[in-house]
Amino acid sequence: MRVVVVGAGIGGLTAALSLGVAGVDVVVVEAVREPRPLGVGINLQPHAVRELTELGLGDALRELAIPTAEVVHVDRHGNRIWSQPRGLALGYRWPQYSIHRGELQMLLLDTVRARLGPCAVRLGAQFEGVEQQRGGVTVGVTDRSTGSARTLAGDVLVGADGLHSAVRALYHPEQAPLHYAGIRMWRGVCETEPFLTGHSMVIVDSNAAPGS
Repeated sequence: MRVVVVGAGIGGLTAALSLGVAGVDVVVVEAVREPRPLGVGINLQPHAVRELTELGLGDALRELAIPTAEVVHVDRHGNRIWSQPRGLALGYRWPQYSIHRGELQMLLLDTVRARLGPCAVRLGAQFEGVEQQRGGVTVGVTDRSTGSARTLAGDVLVGADGLHSAVRALYHPEQAPLHYAGIRMWRGVCETEPFLTGHSMVIVDSNAAPGS
């Protein structure tokens, strides 16, 4: 069996590694020509850490990530409202990790190339469409460097190309556009000294009154 995965994000690369462990031939196509470690911090819940650990990435995660031991909710003055343990401290067999999204993606990308071969990820390959036959699928892609078109044959197509998925739009053209909920979030990163336990995740509620 051969599987074509569209999208070399966290989901697509993890799917490729899992399929590779199962003995499936996998190729990942990604429109970006040169992936970079973009993004900010994310939290990997214990069930996700379990899957990545079983894929042999446990040691690498320990080197890159911070094991989150608690979440602390505070008001705008820094007063603690409530807290709760996380990961191993909550009784799970696997930790919860705080990790930079881009570093996790680069780890997965390097691992896919090392295990499945340097040609397992085709960069700069824009997904254009797919034809489904009784014997499998034919996936059309465009080389963004040259503009040339080519096809990839497979048994299964996996769409892991994100929020604005071209694969999903192809199969569900009637879907309404994304609905803006009226909430704007600003995210950023900075380096600072460890705070609280050094393994704490803090949620600051600017609207909460002290003691609420």
